[in-house]
Amino acid sequence: MGKVLLWLLAVVMPGRMVVAEVVPTHPVRFFDENTFYAGVEWAKKHSTVVGYHVRGGIVPHHLFPGFILADFFQRLAVQQTSTIIFIGPNHYEKGKFKLLSSEYGWETPFGVVSPDKQMIRELVKAEVMKIDEETVAGDHSVAGMMPFVSYYLPDTTVVPILVSRHTTENEIERLVEALKGYMNQEVVLVAPVDFSHYLVNKQAQTKDEVTLQAIKSFDYRQLFAMNNDYLDSPQSIATLLMLMQKLGSANMEVLQHANSGELQHDENISTTSYFSMVYH
Repeated sequence: MGKVLLWLLAVVMPGRMVVAEVVPTHPVRFFDENTFYAGVEWAKKHSTVVGYHVRGGIVPHHLFPGFILADFFQRLAVQQTSTIIFIGPNHYEKGKFKLLSSEYGWETPFGVVSPDKQMIRELVKAEVMKIDEETVAGDHSVAGMMPFVSYYLPDTTVVPILVSRHTTENEIERLVEALKGYMNQEVVLVAPVDFSHYLVNKQAQTKDEVTLQAIKSFDYRQLFAMNNDYLDSPQSIATLLMLMQKLGSANMEVLQHANSGELQHDENISTTSYFSMVYH
């Protein structure tokens, strides 16, 4: 799956060459050149630097609102970030475990994004998640983030996690406990989640307000009861919220809010809603 790259290609030692670990890569599968570069140009003109250290955030995984994604990652790029943990929906409910990850690198038009293999392997060893290269690579919820990471944070490693809708609140709490130990000041948790689906603009706006209030109030019971009218991964958002509470970083700012109908100036088409938020 993808070409094979060598990290740290080789270390020359007296009389022999020691080759470093071979790391396979996933090929580029989710990249929209037009929306990406349009978003980059928008962010150059409109983004402002936040006056705090970002510990977590929410972004769309739909690539259509490229300006929202570019804005978020450009803001994140001004701080020291060694690793981004992505947790997004397993859209197709594939795989044999509720939480899935990948140890492969990610090819992008701007270079390869490397996994944080140590963190990934430790979480797998702790039986928090399992490796499923095919499922993780085939779902746009985390794979679509990699070009933005490579472009804005080229030295940052990633821990991609897909989460099933069947994951319970107790199972999310266990994941949060496992992640908490890794959350130093250079590690950021990002939930790529899309919000209201398939409604017209006004209906989507109403649903988004309900979802936003549930997020602001950390109402996990309400979040876990929500369907696609509200958001496509309550589990991803709950992971973010629980972890931010444990870190004492529950201050939130909404950076962007829009939906596809609004952006296309059509009140009657089926929409997808987008939020961009940061926690500090």
